[in-house]
Amino acid sequence: MLKTTDIDYTAPAKLIPIQIPKPWGQEIWYSGIESRGESCVEIANTRIPLSDYLSGIGLPEVLLLKVLDPSPVSVVGDLYFEVHEKKREVYVVTHIDPIAWPDGKGQIRFGMNQEHRSAYENDDDFRVAYLQAVRAYEGVRRSIDETKDTQQDGPRSQLIEKEQIARKEMDNYTAIESLAVGDVVSVPTWTPHALQHGVRVVEFQTPVYERLIVSFAQKVLTQGHWDTKQAVERMTMEAPTTPVFEPVSDGVERIARFDDFNVWRIDRLNPHPVELPRDLPYAVVMNLSGSLNIKDLQLGPEEAALVPVSALHHPIQGQRFLIAAPGL
Repeated sequence: MLKTTDIDYTAPAKLIPIQIPKPWGQEIWYSGIESRGESCVEIANTRIPLSDYLSGIGLPEVLLLKVLDPSPVSVVGDLYFEVHEKKREVYVVTHIDPIAWPDGKGQIRFGMNQEHRSAYENDDDFRVAYLQAVRAYEGVRRSIDETKDTQQDGPRSQLIEKEQIARKEMDNYTAIESLAVGDVVSVPTWTPHALQHGVRVVEFQTPVYERLIVSFAQKVLTQGHWDTKQAVERMTMEAPTTPVFEPVSDGVERIARFDDFNVWRIDRLNPHPVELPRDLPYAVVMNLSGSLNIKDLQLGPEEAALVPVSALHHPIQGQRFLIAAPGL
């Protein structure tokens, strides 16, 4: 058993992810510490819990890196339509399922339908109408959840038809944006959003496990209620803004800037080492393709590392990867 006193904290640590099942697919946590599971780090061919490693470098927590991997099946693979009060997150699209989206363009439900909004005299009226539409849908959804699957030819089949009509009415209030591989989605607080089926993304987020569920096209397993009223009362009505990419150096751009953390994207045809700022508290690195090296650590595609402050001086050699850190 590797003791924390035997760990070399001057080297980067490989993050070992865990899979968290979801009704819509799975989340793959690289730096998660929660009751549902905890990621590990691998050092000297030995794995230890991430929390033990963080204690050794004097950090209470780090930003959360994960992959969202939804089912390619329509509706089944659509995530919760939700808002966050404190959590900030950014998605980088890494794969679009070709069967779900033959043209290579996936989708995210993101914000509210501005044309539909303009049809109302004011935003208060729009919020009331949308809340009524969601509650009508929720009533049908709960009836389906409470009806046995064996009743396909009776009440349940009728409810399914009613559910489709109610869901379409509800969704008319929301906006859909197209996504392709490489696209970036920056999600501010109180902006309703739901990644759609068959769209795989890398996500960096504030390590805060909170959300308000506006709606969901399946039975919610983690809580017995939706948070629609509270969410609709406070959700942002304006259309989300397009992310601004700030050039840092040749082949390096800042794709997200939050109070909690920032994200760099590196994409170089002829890779040369990337130097990290020495004043960061730590950095989280996710390789996207090819091979990436930090000191003696080598990462393949969709492998990640935590770089402690004492290892920031090691250059990163790779072609396509992401770096996230507070103040980056």
